[in-house]
Amino acid sequence: MKRIIHYLLFAGALLFSVSVSAQTQEITGKVTDVSGQPLQGVTVFLKGTSTYTVSNNDGTYSITANPSQIITFTAIGFVSSEVAVANQKVINITLEEEVFNVEELLVIGYGSQTKRTVTSSIAKVSGDEIRNSTVTSATDALKGRVAGARIFSSNNTPGAEPTILIRGGSSISGNNDPLILVDGIERDLSGINPNDIESMEVLKDAASSAIYGSRASNGVLLVTTKKGNNNSAPRITFEADVAVESTERNMEYLGSEEAITLMRKRLIQGPHPNYAYANNYAYSSGNLTSSKYSLRTLMPGESIPAGYLSMDDPINPGTTLIFQDNSWINESFRTAIWQNYYVGIDGGTETIKYLASVGYTDDGGVAVGTNFDRLSARANLDVKISKKLTFKGGFDFNKMNTNYYASQYEVITRGLMTPTTQKLYYDEGQYAGTPTPGYNASSPTPVFYAYYNDNAQKESKVGVNGILEYNIVEGLKAVAQVSLFNQYQTGDTFMRANIFNGTRPSSSTLINNERQKVEVYASYNKSVKEHSFSVLAGYSYQRYDYKYLRAAASDAASDKIPTLNAGPTKTDATTIKNAEVMIGYFGRFTYDYKKKYLLMLTFREDGSSKFVQGQQWGFFPGASAGWVISEEDFFKSLKAVNNLKIRASYGQTGNNYVGYYDALGRYAISTMYQGEASIVPSTMPNKGLTWESSTQLDLGFDLGMFNNRVQVTADYFNKVTDNLITSKVLPNTSGFSSILTNLGKVRFYGFDLEINTRNVVTNDFSWSSKLVMSHVKNIVLELPDNGRDRNRIGGYSVTMADGSKLEFGGTAEGEPLGRFYGYMTDYIIATQEQADNALYDSQSRGWDWTKKNYVTGKSGTSIGKKAIGDYEWKDLNGDGIINGSDMYLLGNTIPTFTGGFGNTLTYKNFSLYIFMDWAVGHSISNNLLQRQMCNFFANNTSLPTEIRKAWDPESGQDVSEATYARFGGNDSDDLNKNFRPASNVFTTRGDYLCLRDVTLSYILSNSALKKAMIENITFTLSGNNLHYFTSVIGMSPETGTSNAYSTGFYTYPPIRRISFGLKVTF
Repeated sequence: MKRIIHYLLFAGALLFSVSVSAQTQEITGKVTDVSGQPLQGVTVFLKGTSTYTVSNNDGTYSITANPSQIITFTAIGFVSSEVAVANQKVINITLEEEVFNVEELLVIGYGSQTKRTVTSSIAKVSGDEIRNSTVTSATDALKGRVAGARIFSSNNTPGAEPTILIRGGSSISGNNDPLILVDGIERDLSGINPNDIESMEVLKDAASSAIYGSRASNGVLLVTTKKGNNNSAPRITFEADVAVESTERNMEYLGSEEAITLMRKRLIQGPHPNYAYANNYAYSSGNLTSSKYSLRTLMPGESIPAGYLSMDDPINPGTTLIFQDNSWINESFRTAIWQNYYVGIDGGTETIKYLASVGYTDDGGVAVGTNFDRLSARANLDVKISKKLTFKGGFDFNKMNTNYYASQYEVITRGLMTPTTQKLYYDEGQYAGTPTPGYNASSPTPVFYAYYNDNAQKESKVGVNGILEYNIVEGLKAVAQVSLFNQYQTGDTFMRANIFNGTRPSSSTLINNERQKVEVYASYNKSVKEHSFSVLAGYSYQRYDYKYLRAAASDAASDKIPTLNAGPTKTDATTIKNAEVMIGYFGRFTYDYKKKYLLMLTFREDGSSKFVQGQQWGFFPGASAGWVISEEDFFKSLKAVNNLKIRASYGQTGNNYVGYYDALGRYAISTMYQGEASIVPSTMPNKGLTWESSTQLDLGFDLGMFNNRVQVTADYFNKVTDNLITSKVLPNTSGFSSILTNLGKVRFYGFDLEINTRNVVTNDFSWSSKLVMSHVKNIVLELPDNGRDRNRIGGYSVTMADGSKLEFGGTAEGEPLGRFYGYMTDYIIATQEQADNALYDSQSRGWDWTKKNYVTGKSGTSIGKKAIGDYEWKDLNGDGIINGSDMYLLGNTIPTFTGGFGNTLTYKNFSLYIFMDWAVGHSISNNLLQRQMCNFFANNTSLPTEIRKAWDPESGQDVSEATYARFGGNDSDDLNKNFRPASNVFTTRGDYLCLRDVTLSYILSNSALKKAMIENITFTLSGNNLHYFTSVIGMSPETGTSNAYSTGFYTYPPIRRISFGLKVTF
């Protein structure tokens, strides 16, 4: 890193120049605001050079210049001003307070428009907003900052990308990721250094995104990276941020003594009292010294070993127990260091603009065995070759390395169930000195997993683009753009021999993605008196190539050789090759009269090789119009309103998220027939398969008030996706289970709101705010006909007591997405009479803690019986039996309201930024807590502190004081399954308010720095993900839409960062 910085500084020194003229003279003056008050700290510099000064506390300044130069005056919170020196020796300047600029340019597809003339729904996030967050990915910095977009992290592994949903997405089962274009190159944001970003525009409605057609149904994210400036001396920027990171939240567990006291009492009341005395049980007093569990009886004459604690046996008073108290949370998660370094140089002449940068990010990872690092480099160059011809080129390279858990479900969710009484390391035997494992191979502790497993992923991305612009005549321009993006990823895994697996399995995976794009288009802009119009038309060719290779082996002779060739048993050899070509035609027409009446028409027609002839082409039009009411004579009497524009848009976009060959049908190549390899159809072809199409209506307005110090943008949207790509169930006689079809329709609707205000602006102090809010709902309108009620896919079918049929759950017409179901508690059984009369529960084992046996009912079996302390569930269908037919609606995983609120306060050279975001209106099924409460694995698990809230009838506690039913040990396998089924017991409101970013910065800029050729130095202290205010226990409330406890259930905890930053501008 030092070498890179050295080279860039050296390059900057070679490019650096200072204009000197024999005609230079001293220019003096005073800078004031509109009220005449002097402005201190105003930067006064000669345009195109590095010469500058700063105004004093009385607003005065002095600078040397020649008559041909231009002096620029800039200050935070004020509009910059430029003055030509000419023959002036005294230049006094008044700076106006900066307000929101309606002439600000917004990037749209294949061009730009001013905020005043935009007629569609576009949100913009500046690079400065992004850099207020101490994050690895720019996507993280968008959380809560874009109205209409929900950005959340269900996976917090270092280097993992958050999910982006714009206006809810567009599909039920397809891809809902937006189209992301970085300087025109389609890619994700994982390799982009946030320091390189100039701005990000989010195209939310169909009118703005229709020009991207086939993959724009989920919205479009346009990322513009930084460029140099014309007539600007070389400027070198160095930034360094170092952060301490830790987990923001984790499940909390009982200490060993409290857990031992509770579990030993429950064990002797349960069906396996021997677990309290036999060897190799977490809460047994009979463990041998060779056991991985530390709890045992202190022998007569024995001293308490180092690292052990002691207590009186709660079930055998007078007997001393010794044990260890090991926190697997503390052993598995640590304080880590996060670092980010960046060096950039930019500048330009009359004909050239350039920028080059190098960045390095290192995330040490709070979980043992996990980390991430990224090296990024970027170069942008604009060259005006002649008066008519301009070349624009860009290059970026990123290289990323990640170490991760192959399954967070196994390593974190299951692994952290390991009891606190278990030793950290074996102290004798074959594995002495090595980490002890979790209960079984699918529940290793993070410490054990990190010791025996290597999971390394290496990824490199290269993007290259070149643009030629030729100005044919005034207003007419032709553009040709070529881009190439290549993603190369390798993954290597190796497991050293251990107590569960001695075969030393290894694997290597290679993935190569390549995207090529060629686009040519022409645009014409013309103004005739008060009429302005533009026309754009173009052609696009894109090719995607995908290659996948995986090989695996096992039975290597040594842990020292992790390569595939060391394993004589080859367990996998797979290759996949796919290719797709897309061709498109696109166009746009805009018109305005007096910048008051606005119109835009767009279209795109795309053809995809994923579909067969006759279905390959999709046409996606869009139209939008606007009326700037504030420009009408009848409106101008409202002095408080500076700008009011109403907008309406309507259009269609597409989605072709299907497999490369789904329309043609797939074949299985691993089938054997009569001892010979054969190829057989595995999916039914559907030559009628075609695009999903989303039709969206958007109604909005833009309002500026009080000299544009208050800016409001609001939109209502209604988006309907038709020809939904869904799976239709087929009869067995077809030979196939299902077929992909275009039979489905879903609606997403709601509103989004953004309010920007400049609350206070004075000479020394300013305060600005930004509020964004989004409300999104959805409903399924149509599904493939399958003969079920509402054509329901999945879910439950229940016969009620009166013989009628009730269907619910899954996905159905007329119902929203994201619902989940489970048992509903009626009450906790508190008396023997209630227990005797309890409904038959098909899952209950019928254990009675008081009688210490399985209750036998009239049927002669204990199954289905309940005891004091159990839940009585509600009987949905009234048949007197509790089973899978008694599932109630518990909640919806999709928030109805999301938003963010940020405030920036500046005082002289200090700046404080505070930002919060939230999501409300949804529920979370806390499967992590549910599993902890079940106490699986023959009672050999840790106990969450929530267990204290379980009802304990023996203590005299009233049932109304309890949060949970009675806890009795292994609820799932041995007892009455109070905690095992999905139920409202572990359903909580998913609402959260996150204190996402707090940043305090100070800009140092004075004459001493000027002499050292330093423009300014910025010191920053910031925090990210500081705290979630939520009722969700033990896990991140940003769980996404998943409520399934499975291998895809991410439980890597959210990360809090406290960082110190330094930025030096030369």
